[in-house]
Amino acid sequence: MKELEISDFTMFEKAPYEAPDPKAVIELHIVGPKEREKVYGPAFTAEFIKYALQTVAKQTGKNPPEDIKTLDQLKEYLISKAETLPVPPYYIIVWAQYVTDKKFEGSLAAGTRIMYKGLTQKIAESDNNARPLQNVDVYQILLKLRQLTVDMKIAPLESGYKDNGDGTIDVIHGGCYFFEGCQMSLEKGILKRSDGRISCGVATIVCQYLKNATHNEWDYDVLKFDKQNCIAKCFTL
Repeated sequence: MKELEISDFTMFEKAPYEAPDPKAVIELHIVGPKEREKVYGPAFTAEFIKYALQTVAKQTGKNPPEDIKTLDQLKEYLISKAETLPVPPYYIIVWAQYVTDKKFEGSLAAGTRIMYKGLTQKIAESDNNARPLQNVDVYQILLKLRQLTVDMKIAPLESGYKDNGDGTIDVIHGGCYFFEGCQMSLEKGILKRSDGRISCGVATIVCQYLKNATHNEWDYDVLKFDKQNCIAKCFTL
């Protein structure tokens, strides 16, 4: 199989910013642990907050406040530290989610699906002109997702797709602000799903959004994991 090039893809308009809005990304990703709290209860939240604050302490060399007990308190604390942390504060949220998932499930499995279902729902709810999607037109579905995430200032810099003509599509994203965090998670052994495949947040949201639009289950395989761009093949189950 020849290596896929960006010229093989239909590319959407480049995002009009060089970096996402840290507050918007934090607001989005805190939805993940809130959704899992509904399933696992307060024990999950307590562990999640513990791991998040431990990471802050390691990054700053200072102990965070001891009175952070809720996810909203953690969110506000991380937002307040956005300019002083050596890593983007949303890295800490995702890292804590992965670590807590590993503790509760041993891998990125059901809890991660719950997380991204909640994230995708929040993205969909940001649409002020919501209309039924044309569920046979993948381009329109992905274009809508792209527009919503760019408007929320949470999208990767570049994004596109390729229809493979066999019911599968390849999606590409470049300038992803999570790449270094994903790379660190992969090196630590916590970016793998239960079957050993690499987890990709962008591809997971794409599949969840396609599911909502087409009413079919979608999954993905990461074909390329690279700082320049990442590519995933999405397919129905």
